Amino acid sequence: MIRPATPDDLDRLLAMVHALAAHHGDPAACTREALERDVFGPGAFLSVLIAEGGYTALYPVAQLHWGVRGMEMHHLFVDPTRRSSGLGKALVEAAIAQTRAQGGRFLALGTHPGNDKARAFYTALGFEPFHPGARMRVKF
Repeated sequence: MIRPATPDDLDRLLAMVHALAAHHGDPAACTREALERDVFGPGAFLSVLIAEGGYTALYPVAQLHWGVRGMEMHHLFVDPTRRSSGLGKALVEAAIAQTRAQGGRFLALGTHPGNDKARAFYTALGFEPFHPGARMRVKF
């Protein structure tokens, strides 16, 4: 079941944020306090959808010149033991549904230019490359 994260999820969410950082070779610099501030605090600007073994983090963006708004998928994490289970696809579909429910017209994300597996995954879900080349989005 995918649902919006709550403050009760902070420790589990932080562990997954750290696991994603390690996967990318980055330091696990995010603290519980920073995560709580950015997801649940009065000035929160991230929304997180969470499931057993994964999460996605989203933030709003606008394209003022087109008069549309959407979401940026900041993170998509699926625990290695849950990969190829359909959880990643379900999290992306939930992110699209949330974006639509908030009046958004697109979901955008970035991938490493050399990550062909991720690019193929997103392409299969309807995402298309846009400038610059490492950026992808799906319009609705």
